[in-house]
Amino acid sequence: MISFDIERDLYNKNIIMIGVDEAGRGSWAGPLVSTACWFDFTKYKSLHSEINDSKKLKSSKRKEIILSLDNFVKYSSSIASVMEIDKYGLSYANAIAMKRSIFSLTQELKKHSQLYRNKDFCIYVDGKFKPDFKNLDNFLQLNKLHLDKYSIEGLVKGDSLSKTIALASIISKETRDTVMRQWSKKHPSYLFDSNFGYGTKNHINAILENGILDLHRKSFKPIATIYSNIN
Repeated sequence: MISFDIERDLYNKNIIMIGVDEAGRGSWAGPLVSTACWFDFTKYKSLHSEINDSKKLKSSKRKEIILSLDNFVKYSSSIASVMEIDKYGLSYANAIAMKRSIFSLTQELKKHSQLYRNKDFCIYVDGKFKPDFKNLDNFLQLNKLHLDKYSIEGLVKGDSLSKTIALASIISKETRDTVMRQWSKKHPSYLFDSNFGYGTKNHINAILENGILDLHRKSFKPIATIYSNIN
């Protein structure tokens, strides 16, 4: 059951918790979005009472929660582009987006040294597997986005256990959906404002009728099959 238990435990140990989640892994089109999130635990009672796994919330509720956030909540959302997904594969692209979001957030938090002096960071990523940033750096040379030796943990169903991760999931989901709604204005026949790039029946029909866009992930098997047949 979702709670503040992890946050409370880390706060009592003088550790800063950052929750990370992404949206769009299974989509056939559009970017992957990752969000890293932190909030001042001393003010947790001021957070929206309905923060939960983004998949359990309607878009209107996700927007309501995001608009309710005050300045004691800080977050950073970053993307891995379609080109990066196709070039490096989904696992690497996911790690790229996560590293970008974590780096941006930790840089912001470090500006407030009076609050974070002599504290360690612990990063919780939703899911079974934690990203291997060292391997990512060696492969893609992303060393410029230097992360300190933070503790990084994977948490299965983290968005259903931790309010911080759930909030990250809400922001990622709503951010990505907004991106896809904008693409829908440019390509209305693909109905991205309702399928958000996932392999729904109306999306498949649109692809068969209108073809593949640059926005489509050509490394994904369904898209790759259609793309190879066209070419």
